[in-house]
Amino acid sequence: MIIPFFIPHSGCRHQCIFCNQNRIIGQAKSSGQTSIPDTIKKYLSTRKKNGPVYVAFYGGSFTALPCEDQDAYLKAVQPFIHAGAVQGISLSTRPDCITRSGVRFLQQHHVCTIELGVQSMDDSVLLLAGRGHTAVDTIDSVKILKELNMSIGLQVMLGLPGDSPERFLKTIDLIIALKPDFVRLYPLLVIKDTILEQLYNDGKYRPASLVDAVRMCKTALIRFQRAEINVSRVGIQPTEELEEPGTIVAGPYHPAFRQLVESSIFLDKMRSALQETRENSDTAVFWVESHHVSAAIGQHRSNIATLKKEFALRTVQIKQIIKCRNQDETMFHGGEINAEKKNQAHFILKLEKNCSAPD
Repeated sequence: MIIPFFIPHSGCRHQCIFCNQNRIIGQAKSSGQTSIPDTIKKYLSTRKKNGPVYVAFYGGSFTALPCEDQDAYLKAVQPFIHAGAVQGISLSTRPDCITRSGVRFLQQHHVCTIELGVQSMDDSVLLLAGRGHTAVDTIDSVKILKELNMSIGLQVMLGLPGDSPERFLKTIDLIIALKPDFVRLYPLLVIKDTILEQLYNDGKYRPASLVDAVRMCKTALIRFQRAEINVSRVGIQPTEELEEPGTIVAGPYHPAFRQLVESSIFLDKMRSALQETRENSDTAVFWVESHHVSAAIGQHRSNIATLKKEFALRTVQIKQIIKCRNQDETMFHGGEINAEKKNQAHFILKLEKNCSAPD
């Protein structure tokens, strides 16, 4: 369980052109330090599953807060950690706000995970976004965090002003080289009351289309999977506030963005399987792990319809299996599996390791 506390814009030294935390999370004020114990107790009282519990501070640059504010937030959690009810703390911050002494202070308060808002590893893109840090800041911060054995998350954005598919994929490769424990991948949206909205209205910024965003995030997701880097989120978290009319001005938003990306990966694999098979069949049966059935079928059964049309198939079936037989990292396994009827081509299909890591 994650118990989230939002501190929108707290500690932020710069105004990023895309940021309006108040509208994104629907919270204008930071979570009060005095309210933290009661909130933790409320979450714990409704807990239904066993497993570790973590408190997380999101939405600002935690390590850029005054030391006394950091101390107050962290001390409010300590009684629950000492009682064994909470196992640790995670927080987000900027790549240029990490120091060895600061991290040691956090460790003394049981902070175990730090997420860095990297967004890009291209300095020209970072400058246009108003980030106020460089790629070197990210490299240096990750080095410090690794030396001190912290769990590291890196956040990356697709579609920033000045970015391109080539630059974006170079960022992905540089992120992989840093070997974080996990990443979050977000397509950039134009949010109301941001500098980016003004650029969009003035015709100086054009967001990625949904199709292009899915395509680029698919490539990035596959690269992360092959590098065995956990992808904890693809696409911004849907909230009531975010989906209020007028909040999102433009951009590739979809409430199930990750499923679109994973469905596209499955479609590619199913196409490849059908192209490679020598079976003369009018029915294709794909066996997938149970938690991937929806992604394989596609939104509104889009993958089924596409395969029928492209391969002149009468029937396409998606069936679930509990566990794939072959546990290596190959994305597709083909072959006939006890065909129940003639003219049926059977395939085992799976995504690579870490494809659907939960948030």
